[in-house]
Amino acid sequence: MTDLAPGNLDPGFDLDAHVAIVGMAARFGRAADLDAFRGGPAGPADATAGPLADAHAFDHRFFGISPRESAVLDPQQRILLECAQHALEDAAHDPARDEAVVGIYAGGATTNHAARLRRQAAGSPQTDDRQIRAGTGADFLASRVAYKLGLTGPAVSVQAAGATALVAVHTAVQALLGGECDLALAGSVTVHAPAAGAPGGGCAVSVLKPLRAALDDGDRIYAVLRGTAVGTTGRGESADAGRDRIVRDALAVSGVADGTVLGVDTPAGASVTDTSPTAAAFVRAVLAVYDGADRPDGAAGPRRAAVSGSGPFGTHAHAIVEQAPATDPARTPTPATDGWQLLPYSAKSAAALAAVAGRIGRHLDRAGGAEALQDAAWTLQTGRTRYGHRGFVVARDHAGAVAALAEVKVKAKERSTGSSAGGPPPVVFTFPGHGGQHVGMARGLYRLDPHFRADLDACVAHVRAVADVDLGVVFDPEGEEAQEAARRSVADGRIAQLAVFVLEYALAKAFIRWGVRPAAVVGHSLGGYAAACIAGVFSFPDAVRMVLKRTELLLTLAPGAMAAVRLPEAELLPLLPEGVGIAVISGPDQVTVSGPRESVEKFVEEHVAKGLEARLLKIPGAGHSSLVDAVLDEYEAFLADITFHRPAIRVVSDTTGTWADPDEIRTPGYWCRHMRHAVRYHDVLETLNAFQGCALVEVGPGTTLTSLARRHAELRWNHPILQALPHPTDETPDPKVLLSALGALWAAGAEIEWAALHPLRAPRRTSLPGYPYERTDFPVPAA
Repeated sequence: MTDLAPGNLDPGFDLDAHVAIVGMAARFGRAADLDAFRGGPAGPADATAGPLADAHAFDHRFFGISPRESAVLDPQQRILLECAQHALEDAAHDPARDEAVVGIYAGGATTNHAARLRRQAAGSPQTDDRQIRAGTGADFLASRVAYKLGLTGPAVSVQAAGATALVAVHTAVQALLGGECDLALAGSVTVHAPAAGAPGGGCAVSVLKPLRAALDDGDRIYAVLRGTAVGTTGRGESADAGRDRIVRDALAVSGVADGTVLGVDTPAGASVTDTSPTAAAFVRAVLAVYDGADRPDGAAGPRRAAVSGSGPFGTHAHAIVEQAPATDPARTPTPATDGWQLLPYSAKSAAALAAVAGRIGRHLDRAGGAEALQDAAWTLQTGRTRYGHRGFVVARDHAGAVAALAEVKVKAKERSTGSSAGGPPPVVFTFPGHGGQHVGMARGLYRLDPHFRADLDACVAHVRAVADVDLGVVFDPEGEEAQEAARRSVADGRIAQLAVFVLEYALAKAFIRWGVRPAAVVGHSLGGYAAACIAGVFSFPDAVRMVLKRTELLLTLAPGAMAAVRLPEAELLPLLPEGVGIAVISGPDQVTVSGPRESVEKFVEEHVAKGLEARLLKIPGAGHSSLVDAVLDEYEAFLADITFHRPAIRVVSDTTGTWADPDEIRTPGYWCRHMRHAVRYHDVLETLNAFQGCALVEVGPGTTLTSLARRHAELRWNHPILQALPHPTDETPDPKVLLSALGALWAAGAEIEWAALHPLRAPRRTSLPGYPYERTDFPVPAA
């Protein structure tokens, strides 16, 4: 529910009885868009006097219309299509993913385009009269737009000559208030054939929405339609008297005094078939109340403006627009202190993608701090149609966004752009094991996202209750004393492994909250517990018990050691002494061995002298080795009290390197083998490489698994490989790394729950540049 500023509305003002203008697009004369029109000629007469720029050019590829059909289309049909698309973008409304019923009410002028086509068609059997009628008839102006843009509400063509623009607005308002649609486009278009002295014409489309809905949805509101009226001069009544009567009707509907309204004149003597002077006047009136232009000195109350339009035979229309009600500043949430934002953008071609980035960058550069970066991000996230070619930038402020977008434009010329023409990629969560833990891991996310913080705090509280271990100091220590306590905790194997598991579990839940639901999971050693827990094999409380018991048992083992060896498994096995075995296989010739300390140290010393590449690792103990045999019986007995379930998500076993059997993984025997046998992560990567189209996301501290995947000969070329958090030595802020991962997933086709990325402040929609059409010229047929 929207909170409005006290005293901002007239007494008795009914939010449910009014309609807001939430989007606009305009093309008049040389003004190619609304911004150019806003800074252009002083009045509607000047705006429509010059020739209409690119009147016969059209981006037929964008709308999926063949060149042959485009050549037949009346230029008015083509320009209305482009303006309607831009108006929806300006309103931040995407018909492709919004269930709102959208109507369109629009009209145009009478032109001689059909006559020209028929004369030309006499020598062209490829064009028949049916095609000409469909491509030029005024009856199809609105319905063609609805069909091409996927609008499901009423599509009504409005023909009222010079009053068309306002009659369309009035009709759309009545439809919205009557519940016929949730959103409505209202507009008009005039394009004249080139001729000496012919007026320029133009097009304007407004997007209308019930005022209460617009306020509740956080829409940018240009103005409120306070009152509209349409009528005809009566018998024996002069044209002026008829027009004045319609003005009084609109004032009566609005409930405002005549002296509080600024009149925006429509040029007298406009052509009876030209819709553009009134359309331009209406746009000027809306901008006057939105921008505050032409405000009378000393005027109090909301800004208001009005415009009239007339057609032949006494048709009159009048509309009164008013400044939008302001929200209560005292009740508006303040922005987050850290403004990292993900700005996604897309296009239908690589060239257009670069142009989109350039347009957004220039807009943000001009806006500076006057427009919240979060609002721009929200508008791009939720208010734009998603096309096949996609890109994104992550920035903390306007300057960073502008710089990143400028770099995208340069890079787009240097290399081809990726696209996501297919469906969303299956996402695989990869959970690292012991080794990436460090003080303050995920601290940036913990401080910024209250939902992640609540999840992690709940996990920490549970561990504290069942194990008397405080993990909280590891994640966000404050002060030198806490920092030192955190360093001691990270060095304690029992605490460190619990901390890694808890972080991975909370981070996976966050990804799921953000809309990234895994199609499969895999863990590396300790990470296998987080993977299985997320897959539903056992509950979080049982997982904590298992990690605790596993860690306690491993800490009781005889002294052991581990060493990295650069040699394929088959060649290494015959060289290993008794008791030393393979613990981890990370690549074709990237193997880790483990066993009793003296045996491992002696093996390394002897074989390094023989030229073998090997080195001891700074890891206490010898997991996945023969030393583990001593505790397997006790662990299996402990696991008898764990409640196992069939996994709800597919699991890749790091013990076998293949897909886990859903029945075997829920047995104590599987988890005993998991603790004892080698981690076959290279085989895991081979399995994932065969998982067509999947994207890998490392969910945990560090980048160990990301690095292994990127070293795989084929995986790195065929699958997105992403990390959720930075490497411990990387000073890149957590939110930037995380948002970059989400952006890359979106660019690959994944669906993101955008609202979940804005937990601290409800963002609002704002105005951003429209799509950069790649037009082809379709010359008007010769007379």
